Parts: sequence; structure tokens; C-alpha cells
Amino acid sequence: MEQLFTDSRSALRFAFSYSTQQYALTPMAKLMRGHVGSGKGLVGNDGAGQAGMLRERLDNALSGLHVAILVARFSPAWLPCDCRSSCCSGRRRNQEWELAIVYLTEELVSVLAGCVSHRQLRRFLIERYFGADKDAFGRKVTMEALADKCGVSRRTATSHDAKLRQYLRGTKGINGIKGQEDLALYLADDALRGAGFLEAAAA
Repeated sequence: MEQLFTDSRSALRFAFSYSTQQYALTPMAKLMRGHVGSGKGLVGNDGAGQAGMLRERLDNALSGLHVAILVARFSPAWLPCDCRSSCCSGRRRNQEWELAIVYLTEELVSVLAGCVSHRQLRRFLIERYFGADKDAFGRKVTMEALADKCGVSRRTATSHDAKLRQYLRGTKGINGIKGQEDLALYLADDALRGAGFLEAAAA
């Protein structure tokens, strides 16, 4: 099999961004030119099939937690919407991204053990960690606004945010702890490289 990707991040961006509902070159695919190998047939049915094989490999090799982390990191949080409804902002949540966030919201409750964990706040903080810090109309949601919406203090929101970030991102230094996102990336690289999806590293 011809290797289509130079590294695992390129493969993950492709696998989680490629629309299997469209077989033309999507705007996302156009933006990804130069970032997914060298454009070796990654459009149309070939692209959909390649994305499907990548996803199947990841689903079989990684835990639900780590797949959800990769979906949250590499899938777009928003998709274009052309429903033309008067209340439409022109975009809608990506259902797969949404389900990954819901999964992580429930799975990461143990990270805040010993705290009175507010589910809605936990979800907002996880969304924020993965870069979705704006509402449907593109307005930035601040920590103060999150705290007010959930009826907690800014200090509580900040404390919960720090614990979730430490779990996902890890800590640095000699005694640093690897975060779950780094672990997910490591496992994904190992799985995709072992299956021959990635080009061999230069000697």
C-alpha cells in the first residue's frame, strides 16, 4: 500500500475532517492541501475510503477515551449550515464532535473527585480546552461568563479548568506527567505506522 501521509497529525486531520457525505473536494479538503501527504488521491470516493480505513484502525486500536480526545482535537466543532432559517447563524455543531464532548464530560468526572463538579461547567471547560471558546455566532465566551452561567465563582471555574487541563495536557519538568492527549497521539501514531499508513521516517 502506498503511504499517503508523512506524519500522524496529517493523517488525523484528514481522517477527522474529511466529509464522508460529500465526494467532491470540500472547502476543508482544499484548506488541507499541503498538509496531507502530497495529495495522493485524497478526494472523492478514494478520499472517503481512506478516511474510513484510518478511522477503523483507530477505533480498533485505541480506547474510547483516546478516540474521543482525537475527535475533539481534530474534528471541526462547527459545520456550515444553509437551512436559511431566520434564527440560523450559518453554522451548526458537528454531531460527532458533540458526541465526543459529551463522552468526555462524563468520563472526566473522576478528574474532579473531591470537588462539587458542575456538569455544565465541566462540559464548557472541556470544549474550551479543545478550542471551542465561541458561541454559534462567533462571540468569545469568557471564563467569567462560564462561571456566571453555571452559578459558581470564577475561582471555582479556574480551579476546575486547571485540573482538567493537567489531566489532558500533562505537566512539564523532570517529574512531569504525560497527559491523556499526548498519550492518545502516541498510540494513534503507533497504530497508523504499524498499519502502514505513514511514510517511513528518514534515517
